[in-house]
Amino acid sequence: MNINNTSIVEVSRNSCAFSGALQVVESIEKVVPIVHSTAGCTIQQYLGVNKVSGNKGSGYAGGVQASSSNVIEKQIIFGGTSRLREQIKNTIKVMDADLYVVLSGCATELVGDDIPAMTKEAQEQRYPVINIQTPGFKGDIHYGYEVTLRTLIEQLHKIYEVASERVKGLVNVFGVIPNQDVFWQGNLFELKRILESIGLKVNTLFGFGQNIENWRQVPNAELNLVFSPWGIKAAKYLKDKYNIPYLNFESLPVGLSSTSSFIEKVGNQLSIDENKINEFIKNEESKLNYYLENIADFYYEYNLQKEFAIVSETGYTLGIIEFLVEIGFIPKTIIITDISEDNYEDNYRKYLDKKLHALLPLNQVNLYFEEDLEKINEIIKNSEVELILGSSLENKISDEINVPVQHISFPIWDSVILDKTYIGYKGATTLLEDIATLIRNFN
Repeated sequence: MNINNTSIVEVSRNSCAFSGALQVVESIEKVVPIVHSTAGCTIQQYLGVNKVSGNKGSGYAGGVQASSSNVIEKQIIFGGTSRLREQIKNTIKVMDADLYVVLSGCATELVGDDIPAMTKEAQEQRYPVINIQTPGFKGDIHYGYEVTLRTLIEQLHKIYEVASERVKGLVNVFGVIPNQDVFWQGNLFELKRILESIGLKVNTLFGFGQNIENWRQVPNAELNLVFSPWGIKAAKYLKDKYNIPYLNFESLPVGLSSTSSFIEKVGNQLSIDENKINEFIKNEESKLNYYLENIADFYYEYNLQKEFAIVSETGYTLGIIEFLVEIGFIPKTIIITDISEDNYEDNYRKYLDKKLHALLPLNQVNLYFEEDLEKINEIIKNSEVELILGSSLENKISDEINVPVQHISFPIWDSVILDKTYIGYKGATTLLEDIATLIRNFN
């Protein structure tokens, strides 16, 4: 969204930059956030992001137990740098970590606390501390992800030695935002499984088993893979500084065509043995086709060929549409809820239009860029669709127009999601199972 746009957004599903930064830091093992802001920032992030992202917990050092300076009126008036110094020392005493990351909120940035000076002071005492400027007014949750990603890569060398020698077959994964992508853990696991199956080493950077050692290896990669607009800046930085090429896929791969195409592009870029790639693709496609055959009778009995509306972020939308079109579903309305630079809408519209015309030359598909709940509901209401793919926010309009809704995007508060995924070959099977079950039991 254009930050100069002063219109009011009802029930936005895009939180602030601070939330994006905090959920990134708390998703890396043995990395501890130190929040320099008011008491409400961390609890708002926990309740407004974690709890409505498949009911995620707060992890080792996030959520309600996140370290915070909890500044009050006194620090706002007279400055809170001494309070931050105290909080850094106390956190290091209590929390064992490989890295401590000071995250600033709106209040402390507005009053001009010298946070870099406190960080430098800690570094001079050989404490592994860095800081990231993350006031909420800087942008939305996607900006918070981007600035945190970039700053971690840039500043880590101040704490740890970071080599820049290439590691053959090493790839970094960017553009999957913890919690904002409700299925992020399962999505990263599936990407890792696919890429490791063709002989690569994979830095997914967040979640189980991903720690500072993974981040130290980021400059060593042969290739960076980007799956949404929100990893491009980091990939470009690494291209400029370390000459690491990147591939931008726009969206996570789902199902047969997009997943196989994704694997082939990566394989071609890294000159992986074609026979190995073809064998893996053949096995995975055969398995997915086997499941599609198993559901054929059910498919026709319950008429799964539905016209649908999808409400989702850029990094998810196209992959899901491609798979559903492959198995006979018909997209009527596409609503993108994350909006980047001013010219992004036009560029993405052209890109999506090209893709959809290749898939559906005879269909008219309506594309919208919108995050206002009331406007989204109105669009869906006028679309006359038979199925909604969206978030828990679409429950109300689903009831109103008597159409089933499959939850695929943030926020989701009426399900518990751990490592579930809808991407790749395995995820496509799960997505089809869930949609078929939903339609079978609706009404």
